[in-house]
Amino acid sequence: MPDRAGLAAIAATVALTVAGQLLVKLGTAPSGPGAGLLGSLLNPRVAGGLGCAAAAALCWIAALSRSTLSFAYPFMALAIVLVLALSPLVLGESVPSTRWLGVAIVCVGIFVASRA
Repeated sequence: MPDRAGLAAIAATVALTVAGQLLVKLGTAPSGPGAGLLGSLLNPRVAGGLGCAAAAALCWIAALSRSTLSFAYPFMALAIVLVLALSPLVLGESVPSTRWLGVAIVCVGIFVASRA
C-alpha cells in the first residue's frame, strides 16, 4: 500500500485524466468551418485537455514511484466511472442502463483489487 503522497498521486492522475477527456470532447464538438483535426488541435479546450493528459502522466510517474503497478493501475478504472457519471452533466449525453451496469461491475472489481 502506498503512502498518502502515493495515493494522492493516483487520485490526481485519475482526476486529470477525466478532466482531460471531458475537455477534449468539449473542444472537438462540431462547430462549423475548421472543426476538423487541425481546427480541434487549435481549440483551447483541446489544448487544455492535452495539458491535463501531460500533467496526468507526471502524476502517474509520481504514483508509480510510491506504489506497485499492480496496486495503482486498477484505480485508473475510476476514470471510466467518473467520465460516465459526468458525461450527462457536462456533455448532455444520455447513458443507457446497460452501461451503468457495466460500470457497477467495474466498481466491484476496483473494490476487490484494492483489498487484495
